[in-house]
Amino acid sequence: MKSWSGHVTAVCSQNASELVKRLGADDIIDYKLGNMEEQLKKLPMFDFILDNVGGSTENWAPNLLRKWSGARYVSLVTPFLVNMDRLGIADGMLRTGITIGAKVLKHLYNGIHYRWSFFASNGPHLDEIATLVNAGKIHPVIDQVFEFSDVPMAFQKMERGHARGKT
Repeated sequence: MKSWSGHVTAVCSQNASELVKRLGADDIIDYKLGNMEEQLKKLPMFDFILDNVGGSTENWAPNLLRKWSGARYVSLVTPFLVNMDRLGIADGMLRTGITIGAKVLKHLYNGIHYRWSFFASNGPHLDEIATLVNAGKIHPVIDQVFEFSDVPMAFQKMERGHARGKT
């Protein structure tokens, strides 16, 4: 978003704030200081929210978007795999379809575009990202690189969470 001249507000812990600022965040909210919703309500309404946490965030965060302005709420956390594991392929897909349909309609009624995001390789988009990286407009962050023989250690690191970039 920053590379497209957007104003970026990031939510992170205080000890990650320096890195997040260097990456271009204009405002930083420390989730450890209390009610994030109340902290975010003090800022102007948002045009776009990318939710990589899920859970109860989805209950209050869409209310921070500007209604009927094309604002978007995109969640990276979906029940797709959990539903399929729990209910099987057919019923899991049906439950997931009903869930996304209900959420899209609910938020559309309130003037917000609601989406789930999944990764899919896309050559032209990856080329655009490479161009932005090469131009210094975005900066990939790599927390740690492991040798193939150390893959179990890499998984342990990822399971602990709180990485500062990709492992």
